[in-house]
This record gives sequence, C-alpha cells and structure tokens, in this order.
Amino acid sequence: MKTTALLCIGCLTVVLGGCGQKKADAGGAELPAVGVGVPAASDSGMRFELWVLTHQSDKAAAPAIPPGKVVADIVKSVDLPGLLAHVGMPEWQARIEWSWDDMGPIEPEAQQQLTKLDDKYGMNTYSACVWPGSGIVGRVGRACVMQSYACYAARTKMDDRALDIALATEVPNQAAMDTLKSAGAMAVGDYLRNTKFCK
Repeated sequence: MKTTALLCIGCLTVVLGGCGQKKADAGGAELPAVGVGVPAASDSGMRFELWVLTHQSDKAAAPAIPPGKVVADIVKSVDLPGLLAHVGMPEWQARIEWSWDDMGPIEPEAQQQLTKLDDKYGMNTYSACVWPGSGIVGRVGRACVMQSYACYAARTKMDDRALDIALATEVPNQAAMDTLKSAGAMAVGDYLRNTKFCK
C-alpha cells in the first residue's frame, strides 16, 4: 500500500513538472501567444466575420492567416455584404446560424439582456448558459441560449420570444439586431423550425 502511494505521488510529480513548460508544435516551434493567429476571445463581431469567411463556397477567397499575424488585421477590410452573397443567405439568417454555433464569451450587455428575458419569460438562460459557464450538455454561450431556449420557443410557436432571445445574443451589435428585427418574429421562428429541427 505504501509503495503504491509513493509510486502514485512520483507519477503525479512527473506529470505536474511538465505543466509549466511552454507548449511547442511538432516542429519544435513555440506556439503563438493568445490573441495572435486567433480571434480576440471577447470580440463577437470578429467571430461572426470569421464564421462567414469559413462558410462561403469560395474557399480560395478566404485570406490565409500566416503564423504570428493578428486576426484583427486580416478581417478589418472584410467586405461583409460580398461575403454574405457568397454564403448565399441574408444577413439575419447568417446571424442566427452564427449564434447557434458560437461558444465564445457573451458580452456583459448581452448578459444583462438575457437576465431581463429570464425575468420576463421565467427562463434560466443566465444560470444555464452564461454563469458559471458549464452549459447544458456541453453547450455554452450563445450556442446554449439558441439551441436550448430559442429552439424551445420556436418549437412551441412562441415566435416573439424566439426573436427576443435571438436579439439578446446580438447585443451590443445594433446593426445585427436591426437585421433580425427587420426579418420579424415569424420569419425567425420559421427559420428555426425549418432549418434547425426546432419542431
């Protein structure tokens, strides 16, 4: 028993001893720092633009991201209307698709709007999807909100609620919210029912 305990402690020491070392790729090069070669974690607008870039049919038109290049420099000149034309869907649908997939952090303004909707509709989106962030069945952030709560609202034909939830996932991006509002509650509900199996 004593030998087994010492062996376990020794193995744990070896494993933990490697935790402080810098990670390297297969070639031995050091991996880029956070924020370099990846989108800024808190920038949902940038995450949306990258999502559109990866979902267009013309993959050759997507800019390559060289090692060490900050993604913000790549996407700041993106022609969003042109990209959406390549994707083949109106912006409001692309916004729903993005928020359906997005597991990044939710801005404080959007969190506040979700807590207001929780009070209004008797939901628990904030505790289930935002804090402490475990999510429902591995879904976190906007993905959790849309897949669990907006989908339920569409399934039960509460289209106004589905639109409110979709709008909350786009706060504080007023232009994105305007595109969803212009589509209307029925269109948002129908889109969730017909393309996301919220039936």
